[in-house]
Amino acid sequence: MRTIRFVIVSLGVVLVIAALGVGNLVLRSGTRTQPVPQGVLGLARAGVSRNSHWDPILRLLDGLSMALVPAGCFTMGSTDTQLAFAVDSCERFFGAGKCQVDFRRAESPAHRVCFDNPFWIGETEVTNRTFGTSSSTNPDAMYRGPDWPRETVTWDEASHFCQSRGARLPTEAEWEYAARGPDDLVFPWGNDFDLENLTSGRLSPADVGSVQAGVSWVGAFDLSGGVAEWVADWYGPYDLLGSTNPKGPPIGEQRVLRGGSWFSFAAFFLRTSYREAANPGTANSTIGFRCARDLE
Repeated sequence: MRTIRFVIVSLGVVLVIAALGVGNLVLRSGTRTQPVPQGVLGLARAGVSRNSHWDPILRLLDGLSMALVPAGCFTMGSTDTQLAFAVDSCERFFGAGKCQVDFRRAESPAHRVCFDNPFWIGETEVTNRTFGTSSSTNPDAMYRGPDWPRETVTWDEASHFCQSRGARLPTEAEWEYAARGPDDLVFPWGNDFDLENLTSGRLSPADVGSVQAGVSWVGAFDLSGGVAEWVADWYGPYDLLGSTNPKGPPIGEQRVLRGGSWFSFAAFFLRTSYREAANPGTANSTIGFRCARDLE
């Protein structure tokens, strides 16, 4: 069941600028369709142990701009220090003693997770333009926001779209690894919260990838803020036995949302380890998605 929530210049200068713009566009597009160099693939398969050991590799795959995520390990979940930060942020927002979020239950224990194969993840959330429609029935609204993230989608709708492009939803562990990396960052850009690094604490979305400072170590944007993102997993306690390429519980009633949204007004919502549970039929203006796919 679907639940709905809610300048004067000469002609010559113009031609030069236009030519330069087209040239740059072709260059960017060409680069993104070239095969990944074998040396880079070798490094991706061998894995990295620090975020700084990896330079972003972006490619256009079946119409989706994807960032390559190398093999490697990271700490999934929150340490005691990170949990204390979350509680402090929550109480600053709601008031001392009024935080009702059980961070420890949701995000602990912190545990080591590894990926023995590289994978691709969306450079951005899927946009209205890419999805082909907007959640709005107002054509003017669609015109204003073709590069806004597509929201008001159920888990099934998100999953089906990714499958239609030869992709899938990322697992929860893949999403968190792409966001924080081997350095185990609290936010995609580092360990200190900075509202200037993301689209959040506001009353509407914005174009995906418009906040350059918030990019993650693999070149993915808006992993904090933008819209909260569906991932593949059922929601449940962490399975500490499945520490390599984990896929979450085999069954469940709720799916996982990651990353906070444009409507998140406190830092704790926007941490790389923050997770929410939602009925898979939920669809509202704060929920969207990005796709992932295996490296072939």
